[in-house]
Amino acid sequence: MLQRINNLLHNKNFRDGSLFTFFSFLNQGLNFLLLIVLSWYILPDSYGKLNLFYTGISIISVLICLCTNGIVGINFFKESKANISRYINIVLFCTLAMSVILCICIIIFHRYIEAGAGIEYKLQFLCIYICALTVVYNLLTDIYRLEEKVIAYGVVTTISTVLNIITTLILVIVLSQDWLGRIHSNAIIISLFFIAGLIILKKHNVLSKRLPSKSQIHETLSYGIPLIPHSLNGFFRQGVDKYIINGIFTTTQVGLFSFSANFSFIIYSIGAAFNRSNSVYIFKCLSENPENAKAKLRKQTWLMIAFFAAITILLNIICAVIFPLLFPTYANAIIYLLPLTLGAFFQCVYLQFCNYIFFFRKTKQLMFITCSVSLLHMGLSLWLTQYSVVLTAWVSMISSSVEAILVYLYSRKLYKVI
Repeated sequence: MLQRINNLLHNKNFRDGSLFTFFSFLNQGLNFLLLIVLSWYILPDSYGKLNLFYTGISIISVLICLCTNGIVGINFFKESKANISRYINIVLFCTLAMSVILCICIIIFHRYIEAGAGIEYKLQFLCIYICALTVVYNLLTDIYRLEEKVIAYGVVTTISTVLNIITTLILVIVLSQDWLGRIHSNAIIISLFFIAGLIILKKHNVLSKRLPSKSQIHETLSYGIPLIPHSLNGFFRQGVDKYIINGIFTTTQVGLFSFSANFSFIIYSIGAAFNRSNSVYIFKCLSENPENAKAKLRKQTWLMIAFFAAITILLNIICAVIFPLLFPTYANAIIYLLPLTLGAFFQCVYLQFCNYIFFFRKTKQLMFITCSVSLLHMGLSLWLTQYSVVLTAWVSMISSSVEAILVYLYSRKLYKVI
């Protein structure tokens, strides 16, 4: 037993995965503390407006670089740093071009966007600004992750979170900016990390003036564009749900639904944190000796699914106790928690198998799966939300479970882990 524990502690993938998960816990915990404080200063109506804005962020963040940033991770272990810098330049150019196009769209259609999304004209531009600068921040953290520099990754993400929290509290509480304080804080901090990110990427020799070839541009766009519908998956789930709830009910109901959704997101954030290191491990195994890695990957997959199930149960128990005590204004949000946390659990299951589809570059097939499930989700949400917001939460669970099953079945055709 001691030997097994010792082997586990010296397993690099386990160690890196644990550290990534630790930093996720840390950042999530800090954001959780912010959530507690803000709930005493922001009413459910304001919380609903804030979440409508960040739903817009979730859409723009997908479109802003055409999902091209994923090609950096796929090619990182196959290409030289010179070529990686060319792929990064494609990502940055796509971001700049899409930012201009989206700004033009706002100038022309801003009234329709405001009516449908509930985001004011000036905030629509701020949404694009935040998303564009976040691309550089994400590239920086991706490079740290791919180079397996877990501590550097943790330091950067934690500093970003802490500064965001401090600035938010000052703007919301001291300067009485209400929900807008959170948005202004996000814009200020991402501006600082945009500048820092450019400097650090330059020092890592992955940011240069090297022009990409036509084949690299074609490869990047062919990889990224089919992922846009797939990446909009989150919006077509809870994002569309929030707009539908806002259209039928009130922003207060959006706020209560979003409050529970943010707690359920703790589960997904843990899964995503582990997946950041696990995806690197999977790509390495499949690049070197895929047959010999099956046993390890199989055992790891079952352990992670069991872990996510335990976290889901534990979170429901804890929230049933703390919602009435710590968040009396949001106590009614507890009815949405169980279906939303189950949905988050199935999203973590999905993460266990989608990396195989990414590795074999079957992004078009993944797009068909996620788009079909999103259409199912949207149809059910449009039909059932009018009867109860609780049904909307259960729709989230249904669509997430269907997607996890379909991705699992398709991944078996490419690489049979389980």
